[in-house]
Amino acid sequence: MNILQQGGLLMWPLLALSVAALAVILERFVVFTTRRFPAPAALDALLETFRSRGGEAAIKDAEENSPAFLDFFRACFGTGDAARSEAAIQAAGEDVLFEFNARLDFLATTATAAPLMGLLGTVIGMINAFSRLSASGDVDITMLAGGIWQALLTTAAGLCIAIPTLLAQRWFCRQCDKTAFAMQRAARLAVQWRERREDGR
Repeated sequence: MNILQQGGLLMWPLLALSVAALAVILERFVVFTTRRFPAPAALDALLETFRSRGGEAAIKDAEENSPAFLDFFRACFGTGDAARSEAAIQAAGEDVLFEFNARLDFLATTATAAPLMGLLGTVIGMINAFSRLSASGDVDITMLAGGIWQALLTTAAGLCIAIPTLLAQRWFCRQCDKTAFAMQRAARLAVQWRERREDGR
């Protein structure tokens, strides 16, 4: 509490921003670690079920093993012509990625804004320190040094918020990219098998 008071007025918005960023990071971490797309081996088994037992069996397996991606797999393994199926697959994939990307823009904004807020707090603190020094008419290096280190507290706080937030945001974006790639592969294989099966008829 003493550090917050010494850092100046902008320490409180930075504290609020850090709490919000931490809440979003924890919430997104839970989402990304509990809603994983099937691994390549599990996906191959799911596609084999689709080939050998049909779409209904594959959808049932997807419901049991990957419920977060159920709508996507329903689009992949459902019935209908190729054009409608591809449109449904694309729409379902976009819905999944939109959910995964939720609030990541807030983390990116926080990583950018926190250092700027810290810098603003430092500038304001430096202005106050030199203003007091000018008003006193006596050059006291101790008073000046004390004002400077207190002013720098906001810059340090802003960087402490921005660095982990940026790292977390980058990791989440990477997970989104990996999920998007895996869904593209699954959709491509499902469509290819469906086309081969229709050509065989």
